[in-house]
Amino acid sequence: MDSEHVAPADPYGPAAAGLTATRVAHRAILADGARLAGLLAALAAAAEPAEPARAQAIAGYVHRYNDAVRGHHREDEVLWPLVLDAVPDAAEAVAGIVRFVDDLAALDALQADCDAAAARFAAEPGRHAGRLAGLLTRRRDLLAAHIEAEEEHVFPVIAGRVPAAARAAARARMRGVDRPADPAWARAWLLSHATEAEARCLLPSGAADRAALEPQLRAYAAEASAVFTG
Repeated sequence: MDSEHVAPADPYGPAAAGLTATRVAHRAILADGARLAGLLAALAAAAEPAEPARAQAIAGYVHRYNDAVRGHHREDEVLWPLVLDAVPDAAEAVAGIVRFVDDLAALDALQADCDAAAARFAAEPGRHAGRLAGLLTRRRDLLAAHIEAEEEHVFPVIAGRVPAAARAAARARMRGVDRPADPAWARAWLLSHATEAEARCLLPSGAADRAALEPQLRAYAAEASAVFTG
């Protein structure tokens, strides 16, 4: 696991253990959203365009990252009903959920634009770096605001008011939602942002699972290095 990514202290205590995967996903989304936006801004400002092979690698990473973010948002839709059931003021809870749904609609449209711009960047990096950089910056900011609101308003309700059985049932449903197009990549990406303790929560079989995943983790690390350091 990537020792550079250090988890903050758990603000909700043992009751929030079931939110480990969501918290790690948020950290991964925020970190790579910022890295991608910064990378494309630097490439757009550079005197020379990215080499074709690197431009194609960057575009591929953008596509896989976007797919992983979409998968996480499908899991969010499993969590929201828990909030509706747990909050006494249903009108207030519904208003909050509507805001999150609106956020996701805007994010879906923006990510589609990012995918299209990434494909054009792969073909003509010098011409399309600026457009992709602008879209990635907008997407980074929208994701950051959405995740901050979710962690501030949704996490405390789930951790403090939702019964353990309901949380366990939600986790089971989350495992059944549509999976990313490249689940091996998404798993390695997620684990690269997890601490050792979090990885043990994400890998129920422990060391055996981690050993089996080592080739995927090494492949992901090599890809990320090629994309972000060239």
